[in-house]
Amino acid sequence: MPTSTYHVRKTSLGLKRKYRICADDGNGKPGTSLGYAEKQLKMSEKLDIYADEQRGEKLVSIRESSKGWLAALTGYEAFDREGHVLGSFGVLPKKSLDRTTWEFEQPGFGRLTGTERSIATARGRRLLMLFDTVGEIAGALVKYHFDFTRDGEPVFSIDKPKVFDDWYRLTVHEDAVDRQLLFALAVTMEARLRG
Repeated sequence: MPTSTYHVRKTSLGLKRKYRICADDGNGKPGTSLGYAEKQLKMSEKLDIYADEQRGEKLVSIRESSKGWLAALTGYEAFDREGHVLGSFGVLPKKSLDRTTWEFEQPGFGRLTGTERSIATARGRRLLMLFDTVGEIAGALVKYHFDFTRDGEPVFSIDKPKVFDDWYRLTVHEDAVDRQLLFALAVTMEARLRG
């Protein structure tokens, strides 16, 4: 099964976080730039992804939502530049007691569940966050890996392979996954896991 890889690199400057989204260069490293986002330290109700750092062309808008199945959880909807819904995603609180679990829905593609691969890593990260009010230290010290599956088969994954490196790797196994929606999910996940 062919796969494609993308990268999200986060930098923190004071109370602001910056996210650079890139395609893979063919050697496992960030290559061509695909998007840029920035936000204040606290997760707000709104987050936008732009074509580049000049922020002249908006690609995706992410908003908190309480519509439909998102009403029972902390959920978000993503919209394209014309304001059309790309899809939605959110944390499933009851399923997140041991390992954080996300739901991801793309119109015409279906709903996927994404779960942290390692219970030990999930518990370690949560323990660290008890002593780290903004989550930055905990996030830097712990890796994480989320697998999004359908009927037990991998569709895509989002992982942080290294400690002390705010680099996130997105691996896609099905070409039908909307990349803009995936980038919106990856940036939102990082922001929530840190806050």
